[in-house]
Amino acid sequence: MKVLLLLNGPEGCQTGIEDGFSNLKSKQVIDDLDWFYLGDYAKKKSMKLALKESLVIAERMQSTMIIIFHIGKLEVENDYMLDLRHLKSKPILVYDEGDMYGTWAKPITQSMRTVIKAVDVVSIRGMGKFYSQLYKLNKNIVYTPHHADIARFDRPPSIYEERDNKVVLIGNKVMPRLLSSVRRLPGAKGREKFIKCMGEAFSNEFVLYGNDWNEMKGNQGPVDFYEQLDVYKNSWITVAYEHYPDIPYYFSNRLPIALLAGSIYVCHEHKGYEDIFKGCDFIFFFKTNSEAIDLVNYIHSLSKKDLIDRSKRAREFSLKNFHPHVVWQNFYNNVLQFTREQS
Repeated sequence: MKVLLLLNGPEGCQTGIEDGFSNLKSKQVIDDLDWFYLGDYAKKKSMKLALKESLVIAERMQSTMIIIFHIGKLEVENDYMLDLRHLKSKPILVYDEGDMYGTWAKPITQSMRTVIKAVDVVSIRGMGKFYSQLYKLNKNIVYTPHHADIARFDRPPSIYEERDNKVVLIGNKVMPRLLSSVRRLPGAKGREKFIKCMGEAFSNEFVLYGNDWNEMKGNQGPVDFYEQLDVYKNSWITVAYEHYPDIPYYFSNRLPIALLAGSIYVCHEHKGYEDIFKGCDFIFFFKTNSEAIDLVNYIHSLSKKDLIDRSKRAREFSLKNFHPHVVWQNFYNNVLQFTREQS
C-alpha cells in the first residue's frame, strides 16, 4: 500500500500522524508514504494550486490510499474528488475528522459534505449525534480516538515522583461567536463554571493554563502546546471539562497526553467512557462540580506510593491505547477491513 496523507494545519504540526504512519512504513506494513500539508500550501499560495499539487504528488507516487484530514472551511469541490477517484492507481479514499461538528456553533461545512460523500471510509472521534449526521452522508464510519500526538517529545524521567502542582487544568476559554451565546461551543459555559468552582474550592492549589482566563484564580496564561506534556508530568491531578459533553466516546488529545505523563485524570463524564476506561483506577468521571470536588479530595487523600503506582498505570494505558503508533495502526486496519467488506 502506498499512502498519501493530506494534512491540515501549519507545516510539520501533525507530529502524531506523521509518527504513526512513519512507524507503519518502518514495520513494512505499508510500502510507501508521503504527506502534504494541504491547508498550509493553500495559505501560502492558493487552494487551487494546493489541490493541483496534491494530485501531482498522488500521481507521481501512484498512491493506493489517500487520507484527507480535517477540511473545515477549505474549498474542495466534487471535481477534485472525482480527479482523486480517477487516478490510475485507483486509491482508497479516506476522510479523518478530529473535531466535532453539527451544532449551531459549528455546522458541517459544504466542503466537508463534498469530501465525506465521495470517500470510501470516514473516521471520527465521537459517536452519538455527530455519527448520525455523518451516517446520512456516508455509512462507512470508523471510530478513531484522539492520540498523544506530542509523544515524540516525551523525555525521561517518564514519571515525576516529586511534583509542583496538585491540581491543573489546561484549556482555553472559548468565547461566543458573533456575540451570541447560542453560537458557543457545547460545554463552553459549563467549563467556565467548573473552572470557577475549582478555583474557589482549591484556592492556591489550582493551576490554570489557557487563553482568556484573566479573571480566574490560578491563571498562568497560555502554555505552548509542545510544553503541555511537562506541565502534566509536574501535576498530580489533571482536571478537565471537555467540550461536546453530549457526544459519546469523545475526548480531546489532552486526555491521552495527560495519561502519558502519569497525571491522574478527573473529567466530565461522557457516555462510552465506561467502555474505554473500564477498570482503570487512574481516571475518574463526574456529573456535577460537587462530585469533581469530592474526587479531587479523595485523590489527595491517597498515599504518595498509591499515586505513583496509579501514575505508572496511566502511562502504560496511554502507551498501549493512545500512542500514535497504536492509534494509526488500528485506524489503518479498520479502514482496510471496511473496504474489504465492501468489495
